[in-house]
Amino acid sequence: MQHDPDLFSLIDGAASPARLAPLLEQSGAQFVSLYKALPEAQLGPASLFLARIDDPDATWLGELNEIDLHSPCLTLFWSRVSLQELAIHLSAFLFAGIGEGMTVMIRFFDPRNTGAVLEMWSEQIRDMFLSPIVRLKYRGRHEQWQTVESDPPNAGCIFRSVAIDLDQQDIDKLTAHSEPDVLMASLVDFGHIDQTLPYRRRFLDFEPRYIRALDWGFVEPRDRLTYCDYSYRFGANFDQHRQVRDALTSRRETSASFDATMDRIPRSVWNDLKRRNEALLRAYP
Repeated sequence: MQHDPDLFSLIDGAASPARLAPLLEQSGAQFVSLYKALPEAQLGPASLFLARIDDPDATWLGELNEIDLHSPCLTLFWSRVSLQELAIHLSAFLFAGIGEGMTVMIRFFDPRNTGAVLEMWSEQIRDMFLSPIVRLKYRGRHEQWQTVESDPPNAGCIFRSVAIDLDQQDIDKLTAHSEPDVLMASLVDFGHIDQTLPYRRRFLDFEPRYIRALDWGFVEPRDRLTYCDYSYRFGANFDQHRQVRDALTSRRETSASFDATMDRIPRSVWNDLKRRNEALLRAYP
């Protein structure tokens, strides 16, 4: 007779090293680093940690949930295997081959990437990954928890590194999926986005701007970032100003950079757009 599955939390320390590592250490929970015995162990508090949850109502889990809402870092697993066995199993899926004999660590366990990763993996790799897992949950960019149910015929763990090979199409898909998060982080650094807001709220405000950059045909990440930068400095609809819109429309034929295109616009236009945006922000802070 099988016992009920135990609950585990996989915590991406890189999301907030200064808060997550001390929280784990003070929690009293059993936990291990997935980077143990790997060169990546030098990352210390920015490592991946797996913790067993004996009390789902523990105070530290409430704090962890709050951190996850602002800095996505948490994936929940239900499994009948031990903490050590599950840690070894998950560690087997840390690396991937990307061609020309190169093997690199991929952020498969960033909860913002989980759904995309499970779709990208082959059915064989996905089944191997889920073999000891009854259920997993992640939130990432989503408002609600996303649930993946598994009823594997073989509940065994993988105790050696799995040969995950990504072709260029896989790499491009994962890069395209994660690029909005990377660009949004830069805009936080620029001071345009309030990092104290929940991640979901930040992303919902940012995503339409990013999509507009794609719609205008910008293919370089730098151009997309600069477009989004302008959308925060001069207003989300800055590209609807007649002169800006005309310049962006003409640019489709030349594939010029965003900066080169905007340099054609008179300074008076930017001064006017900036005044309007600042007035709007004062009226609707």
